[in-house]
Parts: sequence; structure tokens; C-alpha cells
Amino acid sequence: MAEHHRYLNSVTRRVALILTCALASNFLAPPRPANAQDAFSCIEELSDDEVRYRIRYIQEKMEDGKPQATRWRYVWMSLWLAGGAGMTYAAVNAARDTNNADKFGWAYLAGGAYFMGLTHMIIPAPDVWGAKRIRRMDDGTEEARRAKLLYATQTLKKSASIEELMGGPLGVVGTLLYGVAGGTVKATQWTGASRGLTAAIYVAPPFLAGIQTATAPRGSVLGYESYRGIACSSKYYERTEDALDFDFSVSPGGGTFKVSF
Repeated sequence: MAEHHRYLNSVTRRVALILTCALASNFLAPPRPANAQDAFSCIEELSDDEVRYRIRYIQEKMEDGKPQATRWRYVWMSLWLAGGAGMTYAAVNAARDTNNADKFGWAYLAGGAYFMGLTHMIIPAPDVWGAKRIRRMDDGTEEARRAKLLYATQTLKKSASIEELMGGPLGVVGTLLYGVAGGTVKATQWTGASRGLTAAIYVAPPFLAGIQTATAPRGSVLGYESYRGIACSSKYYERTEDALDFDFSVSPGGGTFKVSF
């Protein structure tokens, strides 16, 4: 009994350490950039040239972030689903051997893995398909281009919100609670049985979710913040290979005009 209590205390300390680190990283992380301006308020006021430029700007930002977003989404979805399948197989084997402790442990971990894999299938992925859909929209008239800019801005904003969600602390905290609940049930219902698996239930879900969160793409987040800085300003660029580059901007503090050769 004393050994069992020492084991539980050790696991509890580890879980507390993980929780502390997760919360610390969340609160001590650098603050996100302040919102620049409403990107939708001036779409009807922009000139046709400014609308064209902003469409290209958004499309290029989303195209730049697409490769990382695609890899991250499908690699993690495959890892979670493959891990769930392997743990399901282990649970079935434990059930055949009437090893209820291992059956519960592997089945519990498999359920969490399937849920995490399912989130990648259910949550929209505009950072993956957004640039393609924007590019395919009609832009044959000025009104069509204005509608295209509205859709592009909405898509970039939605993509940024989803990347904030996937890269935020919700997944780590949720899996931490999931691991604590499952590990505690197994440790109390089957005292001393397969302690390594018990420890894995405590540690593996938040650990893997932490890696997933740390590697989440942020291209759309940065792109949207950057776009909001120019969305309703008079800043406009028109760049061609064989012509001059013009940079003109106006702000409350004055104006600038630059010509690049």
C-alpha cells in the first residue's frame, strides 16, 4: 500500500509539473500583435486598382502558408489515426487474454487518438484550400472583383481564427484533463497493474498534443495581421518587372512617396 501511494504521488507530481509548464508557456508567451483595423469597412471605398492589389496580396499570403498547413494537417491526422488503430489492436489482444487493466488502458488511449484525428477531419482547413478557391473566383468585372476581395478577406480571417485555435492551449489543457481522468481511473481500479501503461495515459496525450500545438502553422495568423495594416490605408504597390516600383502612403503624421528602380 505504501508503495502504491508513493507511485501515485510521483505520478501526481509529474502531472502537476506538466500542467505548470503548459500554463506558464501560455501566460509567458509574447503577446500577439494588436489588431490594426477592420479589414472589411472600406472595401466599397477602394479603387479598382487597390481592390486588385489586395486580392493578390491575400492570395499570395495564403499560397505561401499552404505547404506547411497541408503537411501539418495531414501528417498529424495520419499519426493520430494510425496510433488509434495500433492501440485498438493492443486493446483487442488484452481482451482476449482477459487482461482488463490493459484493455481499458489501450482502449482509452485509442479513443483519445481517434478524437484528435477526427478534429483534423471536421475542423475546416481554409489555410489548405483557401488560395485555390480565391483564385478560381470570377474577377471579370469591377463588382465581381469587389465581391472576390470580400470573400478573400473572409477566408483569410477564418483561416487565421482556426490557426489560432489549433495553435492555442485548448488542445493541451483538454488532453491533460483527459489523461489525468483516465490515468486516475486505471490506477485506482487496477492497483499496481501495468504501471507503465498507467503513466502513459497520464503523460502521452498532453505531451503529443503539446508537440502538435507547438508545430501548428501560423501563416494565416501573421498574414491577416499584416493585411489589416494595409486594408484601409492608401498604401498601394504596383510592381512590374520592367517598370518602376512606386510606394505611396498617407498617415495622420504625413505622407511618403518612394520610387524604386
